[in-house]
Amino acid sequence: MTVPHSSAVTDGDGDDDNDNDKRRRLRVATLVGACCLALVAVAFVPAPVGAGDNIASFWFDPEDTEAAAGDSLELELVASTHGDLVGDGVDELAVTLEYDAAIFTVADIEHERMLADGDSDVEIHGSEAIDEDAGTLTLEQEREPSGDGAKTTEPMATITFEVASDAPSGNETIEIADSEAILISDYPQGTFDRDAHVQIDGSAAASDADSDSDSDESLADGVPGFTAVTALGSVLAALAFAAVARRRD
Repeated sequence: MTVPHSSAVTDGDGDDDNDNDKRRRLRVATLVGACCLALVAVAFVPAPVGAGDNIASFWFDPEDTEAAAGDSLELELVASTHGDLVGDGVDELAVTLEYDAAIFTVADIEHERMLADGDSDVEIHGSEAIDEDAGTLTLEQEREPSGDGAKTTEPMATITFEVASDAPSGNETIEIADSEAILISDYPQGTFDRDAHVQIDGSAAASDADSDSDSDESLADGVPGFTAVTALGSVLAALAFAAVARRRD
């Protein structure tokens, strides 16, 4: 009777293990490849597809500008929309701006024809509300007739600000605090806003006043760290006095 050699059994088990390892590696490689292909497919999907197509954007032209104290500043407020996923455009717009009332004053507003979208038969009804104390401006516009609505990128208004003659130098922001675009179906679109940034070249008087104010504040505050040094000195003096008193006792 012939007894199988143990090495034959071992070799057979080794072949099976190698086959199993190869199959596992193949499955893992296939899974990794599928995941990579899925990520690539998602990355290259055109951006307008999906929810991004249902967004209205508002920004200023120019977004970054300069103005001197006492000068005027003209900004175009641009509105942009491609309509919703079924092709409906917008027929109502509303925007609220916020700004520093000590620096800017609204001097003029001209409602533009973004909502007309090139249709000369369309009328644009615009209104504005200015709160000079709070530094806010609210613009509202409506298209008549609504038709298919507007699906375009154009200025909705041109706004002229006066810069205060005593405005100090610095960076100021004219912020789009709230915005709204209503589709002809009466549903609102999501909105995305970008503010305007204005570099103010301030008046010499304002700059001198700021310098004097800063100097006064520095004098009022005292020498930096002086209070802490004084307090530490008082504590050390008290400890020394206590030590002397103990020796005398």
